[in-house]
Amino acid sequence: MKRYTNQIRHFLNREFIPVTKGLIVLTGGVFLLFHLLLLIKINLYNLLQLSTARFYLRPWTLLTYPLVNYNLLTLVFAMLWFWYIGGSLERSWGKQTYGFFLFLSTLATGLAFVLVSLLFRNKAMVIAGLWIPLTGITWAWAKLYPDREMLFWGLFPIKAEWLAWVQAGLTFYQYLVGYNILYALASISSIGVVYLFTGQGPFSRGFRYWAWERGFSFKGWRDKMKKRRLKVVK
Repeated sequence: MKRYTNQIRHFLNREFIPVTKGLIVLTGGVFLLFHLLLLIKINLYNLLQLSTARFYLRPWTLLTYPLVNYNLLTLVFAMLWFWYIGGSLERSWGKQTYGFFLFLSTLATGLAFVLVSLLFRNKAMVIAGLWIPLTGITWAWAKLYPDREMLFWGLFPIKAEWLAWVQAGLTFYQYLVGYNILYALASISSIGVVYLFTGQGPFSRGFRYWAWERGFSFKGWRDKMKKRRLKVVK
């Protein structure tokens, strides 16, 4: 068992992007499991997608909705985008700051959709898809590397700063046409979280530095956990 655990850790940390790689594997696994469970009439996505009308019954869906992807081709493109841009961001920020950013941006977007839904009680909707948090991830990556170029959809060379605007614009337009301007703003609300991690934001020097400034010691917590484990073993 320990050998398999070490192999998994080696796989996740090999390119120094354990969070990105782990989420990609998890999203792909959920997609496969969803289709397998459909054979026995169980819809796994009902437990993971965010229903703005009944989010309080399944509060974890405020964080799990990006795992819900129905279209294979769309999911593959999203994974490739996440691998390149998310991986680059994780190598720059480190896994702790990057993981905390993903947590905040996913939660903020989910809450934004819920708040807008409360204003339109007859406009309850289901939120799902990896592309939604990718808007904030792309914007953060562009803030760090504005002049870096990549091929948009593998065809058109475009600078990072313009790519971020295109990604945000497409997401905004999709919800503007399908719903209204408030839902469109909610769909790109993760951009606001980016400014907490860039410029003069509180997490611009990293999550560990922010915690150290406030007297939090992760080493102390690790030592406490080790002591507890030793007591359990004894």
